[in-house]
Amino acid sequence: MSTQLSDNDFIALLLANQSRVYRFLFTLVPWREDVEDLFQKTCLTLWQERAKFDPTKGEFASWACAIAQNHVRNFRRREATRRTLLSEEVAELLVATREPGGRFSEDCHQALRHCLNRLPPHQLALVEESYREGKLNEAAAAAGRSVNAVYKSLRRIRAILHDCMVRFLAEGTTS
Repeated sequence: MSTQLSDNDFIALLLANQSRVYRFLFTLVPWREDVEDLFQKTCLTLWQERAKFDPTKGEFASWACAIAQNHVRNFRRREATRRTLLSEEVAELLVATREPGGRFSEDCHQALRHCLNRLPPHQLALVEESYREGKLNEAAAAAGRSVNAVYKSLRRIRAILHDCMVRFLAEGTTS
């Protein structure tokens, strides 16, 4: 027998787990604007499908992340011709290795901090300026470069960070 939550209880669960769902989306989609759109779509779907959630059958965050993953799959299909995304295998690996307690996410954050600290100062400054307010045009103006040039530099830096993080996580380094 299914146990349906009241709307208020559902909202409380959603609010308590929103950062986990958001971080999960960020592990699969590298662009903040896309993550925010996917997060909004996920929240809307969660609300529309709230009657289907049975707290006796599983954890809310796992259910919410499964819905978020479906939105990411749809996003990946739409965006495949426009942008370079993580390969499907890497995305599935990220999903499969996500631990219920969010440990994988914490490991990713630790890996990112480690890899950011290994960047040369000029690359780190560009990343910080670009993501501080999320306004690439301001970062480009501050660097005295075109937006396109900054975008290309960030793409190279993200590839460097990605490779570094993959190595860091594969080695299981936690220091």
